[in-house]
Amino acid sequence: MKRDQQVDYAELARLLHEEGWDKALPEVAPRVLKAWQQWVFWGLRLYIVVMLMIVIWAFSHGAHS
Repeated sequence: MKRDQQVDYAELARLLHEEGWDKALPEVAPRVLKAWQQWVFWGLRLYIVVMLMIVIWAFSHGAHS
């Protein structure tokens, strides 16, 4: 591994330019989901809430035993 004093900054700049690291990143925009995809995500949220309720119920009953 090279130390900071041994780095060739011109070579580093050339490499960054070759690889495209000096270009701006493309804009990222949210995607519009289809209706069935929205239903799937709401179903997953509901599933998580139900599973959390079951875990809390089981933990509370197990702690009282």
